[in-house]
Amino acid sequence: MYVIQREGAVSFYAPDLSRYIAGGRIEPAWAPVFYNPAMANNRSVSVIVVRAYLRLLGKNGVLCEPFTGTGVRSIRYVREAGVEKVIAGDVDGTAVDIASRNVDLNSLRDQIKVIKSDANVLLANNKCDMIDIDPYGSPAPYINTALFSIRHGGLLCVTATDLAVLQGSYANKAIRRYGFKPLRGYLSREIGLRGLLGFLARQALVIDAGIKPLLSYWERHYYRVCVTVHKDRGTARETVRNLGYAYYCGDSLNRGFIRRYPNGFMDRCVTSGPLWIGPIGDVEFIDYSLMLINNVDYELRAAETIKGTLPDNLPIPLYYTVTELGKGLGFIPSPLRLRARLMESGVEAYGTHFAVDGIKTNAEPWWLMKTIRSIPLTNN
Repeated sequence: MYVIQREGAVSFYAPDLSRYIAGGRIEPAWAPVFYNPAMANNRSVSVIVVRAYLRLLGKNGVLCEPFTGTGVRSIRYVREAGVEKVIAGDVDGTAVDIASRNVDLNSLRDQIKVIKSDANVLLANNKCDMIDIDPYGSPAPYINTALFSIRHGGLLCVTATDLAVLQGSYANKAIRRYGFKPLRGYLSREIGLRGLLGFLARQALVIDAGIKPLLSYWERHYYRVCVTVHKDRGTARETVRNLGYAYYCGDSLNRGFIRRYPNGFMDRCVTSGPLWIGPIGDVEFIDYSLMLINNVDYELRAAETIKGTLPDNLPIPLYYTVTELGKGLGFIPSPLRLRARLMESGVEAYGTHFAVDGIKTNAEPWWLMKTIRSIPLTNN
């Protein structure tokens, strides 16, 4: 049973998800064709990124989407971002039929080619200027082929929904799948995202290529990263300089990045990596993309997601949470009041999209604790 849905500026056929509910929650994986309405904002953000990338590039190209499902992402890329040609594929024949039907519904048969294909086969058989990898689960099995397929300077956007792996609940699986040791705890969201970026970077280095992140973020149950891939040794060398390790010391609350392997590192500290220690996005690109926002609700919501990442691109390593800082004090300070007090004392302090109770600051932990104790309890 399929029904007409509306997302962004397009209409399309999708499974009637009211038939696939368990425990009061929609289970998109149970439907005959995968469509997750909870990822609509992901697709809106992606449209904005691709639109900005094409405007800056000054030319168009081929976008490959090997997990097309209903085809809504590809259709939105053409209708809303201005992509001229899309190769959309899916290994499932029913998905291919529905995606083709939706392409016809939107009169885009000349711009979107829908094919039945395994994701890696589609990527191996086509040269792409832009690639969108949005699988159900881990993107790891598809990254090598994507890097070979993408042209120099191309845009690669990747979604990962295996957050339990990347954030340290299954550390051994993270080592096997992504080749990095995660860190479970207060910092796990940022460490997991940096682990994903580090994986992309190391895979690119295998072919003497490098990456430049344009936008990376966490939202609820997934990570999304968009990077440009540059197949030259100069960018590869720069990429190497952006790889390293993170450390966290529970007693002193110190944290940060190091480039060398943490052999014999400080006692009572834990380390994570290898991971990406450079900026997780390009502030100039982000600012430009926000200039291209249309005044419609779904793009305005996506713009808030994009804007929320700006503090996390400052040269301040990792973040603190007031829950962590208040441990042992008998109270949890207000993040807004703590940031205001830090700014009053001339210290940089910002929010972070990784945690509502998070603070990005260049203050030392001892100064943070001193500042917290200076705030009247009635203000906490």
